[in-house]
Amino acid sequence: MFDPNLKNIKSKTVRLIDSDGKNLGIVDIDEAYKIAQSKNTGLIVVSLKSDPVVVKIGDYNKYIYSIKKKIKEKKVSEIKEIRISFQEAEGDLKRKAKQIEEFLQEGHQVRIRMILKGRQLLHVDLAEEKIKKFLEMIEIPIKLTSEIKKQGNNLIVNISKK
Repeated sequence: MFDPNLKNIKSKTVRLIDSDGKNLGIVDIDEAYKIAQSKNTGLIVVSLKSDPVVVKIGDYNKYIYSIKKKIKEKKVSEIKEIRISFQEAEGDLKRKAKQIEEFLQEGHQVRIRMILKGRQLLHVDLAEEKIKKFLEMIEIPIKLTSEIKKQGNNLIVNISKK
């Protein structure tokens, strides 16, 4: 299959690159088509802006697949957030721990935020213990990407999968 951008080429000559990366020189565009067809492959436009246009011999579908794969690998994982309270029940914490496990299995980082209200702000040490116990409820291996820290009336910790 041939690159659809080949229709945008106005010049009669192109710089041809072999599928191995060897420079075959400047050739006529019709000759480049014939060389690609003789190898049962297509032509891929590498650069339209250069003079002459750079064209590579190769399978266009494989080229598109490799580009999509690179983009997918570059995709940064989202940071999901779970909010827990100081007085949250055991069953609710277990349910939220399972939700965190699902997020981690999908490759996301998770931010756990404990909101402290009123007199709870006086017992930050107890809140930190509660977060540590909550982290122990998570069954898959995790690592702390940031230590437990206090921001305003919140305690925040970021975790990711080991």
